[in-house]
Amino acid sequence: MEMFTTATVMEKLGLSDESHRILIRPDIHLFFPPQWSPFQPFLSTPSLKAYLEPLGFRIDQSDLNVGFYEYFIGADRLDQARRRLRNYIEHLPDASEHYRAKCILALADLEEYDALSRKVSDLRDLATLKSIELFYDRIKAFERLLQAFSAAEPVVDIGHSSFEALDTLDSVESIASFVEDSRANPFRGYFERVVQEFSIVPRYFGISIIGSEQILAGLTLGHVLKHHFPEIPVIVGGSVFSRLVEKTSVSRFLLGTYFDYVSRYEGERPLAIFLASDNPRDGKTPNLAYLQGDQVVLTDLMTPIDVDEAPTPNFSGLPLRSYFAPSLVLPLLSTRGCYWGKCAFCYHGMIYQDRYRMRTPSLIAKDLQTLKERFGASHYAFNDEALPPKLFRMLPEVIPPNQFFFTGLYKFEKFFTPEHYHAMYNVGFRSLYIGLESASERVQKQMMKNNKKKTMLSNLRDAHNAGIWNHTFNFFGFPTETDEEADETIDFLLENSDIIHSEGTGTFSFEHNAPISKDPTRFGVTSVREMGGDLGLYYEYEVASGLDAEGAQAALTRFQERRRDAGVYRSGGWIPREFLLLLLAEHGRDHLRVIAERAESELHLSTPNDTVYTLATKTPSGRKYYVVNRRASSVSEINGDALQILGMLSRSATVEKLITAIPSFKSVFPLAGGSATAQAIEVRSLSDVRAVATPVSSKPVTGKVAAMAS
Repeated sequence: MEMFTTATVMEKLGLSDESHRILIRPDIHLFFPPQWSPFQPFLSTPSLKAYLEPLGFRIDQSDLNVGFYEYFIGADRLDQARRRLRNYIEHLPDASEHYRAKCILALADLEEYDALSRKVSDLRDLATLKSIELFYDRIKAFERLLQAFSAAEPVVDIGHSSFEALDTLDSVESIASFVEDSRANPFRGYFERVVQEFSIVPRYFGISIIGSEQILAGLTLGHVLKHHFPEIPVIVGGSVFSRLVEKTSVSRFLLGTYFDYVSRYEGERPLAIFLASDNPRDGKTPNLAYLQGDQVVLTDLMTPIDVDEAPTPNFSGLPLRSYFAPSLVLPLLSTRGCYWGKCAFCYHGMIYQDRYRMRTPSLIAKDLQTLKERFGASHYAFNDEALPPKLFRMLPEVIPPNQFFFTGLYKFEKFFTPEHYHAMYNVGFRSLYIGLESASERVQKQMMKNNKKKTMLSNLRDAHNAGIWNHTFNFFGFPTETDEEADETIDFLLENSDIIHSEGTGTFSFEHNAPISKDPTRFGVTSVREMGGDLGLYYEYEVASGLDAEGAQAALTRFQERRRDAGVYRSGGWIPREFLLLLLAEHGRDHLRVIAERAESELHLSTPNDTVYTLATKTPSGRKYYVVNRRASSVSEINGDALQILGMLSRSATVEKLITAIPSFKSVFPLAGGSATAQAIEVRSLSDVRAVATPVSSKPVTGKVAAMAS
């Protein structure tokens, strides 16, 4: 007779040792839905699990984000993507020629699916960190597959750090339609698979939504869970619905259909009381929102925990080897809230009920040691709103050198000295992210940051001299900013590119819950209109003076053009933040700048045998011919004779001969610095054929069009 141990029973039931240690019904199963970074875990559910389990509750947690990425670009969806792309290409009207080009590029990339898929899988290989060429090739393969599968989707565009869904969030009707549409909603098919694998159903389902990019997937997950398990209540938590729940019309629509409860603000204590209660609707469970009849009930808020009460986050049960990175980077918090808490454009403080708390440095050091012992992690991202100045002095006193690598965010302060940065570097800080926003001191005062240019330069220079990678966040268009003040920021960024190693620059967003939204006229805003529909968290606005939204975009374009002409900031823009820390730890800052810039400039050279793809296709206006350069992400329309020439190419000669004979092909095979040393092919016969190559798209086209999806 076969003997059954606990391990064999769990194996037969398909249960992992991590997520189902004992065959007892969990109190709650916490889910983290897409879209979020697929390169590292998140902090929300591991923090809850760490707090709740010592109280006697049984907690399961699942990362549905990284699993979705595997599903989204999986081989099972390849045939459907190709059918849709061919359908779009053949039926889109001429007015949508740019989207047709995007679909052609996608179809070309999917012809290389097996090779690209292997490269994506190899992102987890340690060799990825050793060679910047390998990393570049593999991260670009990931981007190409995401772009290709997104082009085939009727609604969504998904990148490794971005998500778009047309105007789906504009109304409750469009949200409901998307959530239930298995054809247009790729999340639904994935979640249906997930729920089929459940072996033990918990008392409650929990969904963590900490970014607006997760809203549609989170609502889809709630809908699927309630369909399959109507008797199991669903509770949603996180910053997004803590902000949205005050919109009672939205809450009435969401509660009951997609979930049953909203846990507002920080969740440790409220969720413990919720799980311990026989009746969470008795009014005694704090921080809740739920529907009673047609009324939205908001229970009293309670004081959040002291951060020293919080245990070390517990990442057990998450697929730590499945993230698309060769080494684990774990998130951590040294504080909750923001010690500054004044920036007019920032809503983050309200998520923590405007309560700032710092964890005792010795406990932070203990967290690091515990996480290293449990999960083998040596790389950490401090996800604080801003590391407080005192930690620049205190962390180096408690963290041993040569054991860890860190990245984090902070604020300019005249408090900092060169010694602070050297001490932080010595304990492992390799990159620091900082909100410069604007180099104009008047605009700084207007947005209530109050930084002085002298302090900005001093901090950036001292961090640079210590060996730290500086990344600045910047934006144009804070109300009353002038063109001249925007140019002051542009000049600052260009003139200091030796000590600013990468930048992220955009335009001002007027956000719900930010201080500016509570008193717009104080900041020079004359009118405010809600945008983004029923679940929108942003506003359109008009200003009394200075740059409006259009003027801010013009300033951004000006900066991008001047940056390109100056040839600066080319070494970090394509490296995801999580990977930047790993690469800095491997190569060091100065060497990484050199090899990353070389990769960006040299690896764009075309290799036509590997990158050329041609297509003859019918369209509503007749038969058309296209050539794709996959490496350059360019699509050109050509004539039939040119297509025939490209089909006659051999592997033995050069692109130079092709372009010399037919200059119009230069748009198809751009050469870097006039050199074609790495290029391919020779034309066997040119005769007197005249080729026409008209660029349709020299870069990936964004935006969706209304098109059929078979």
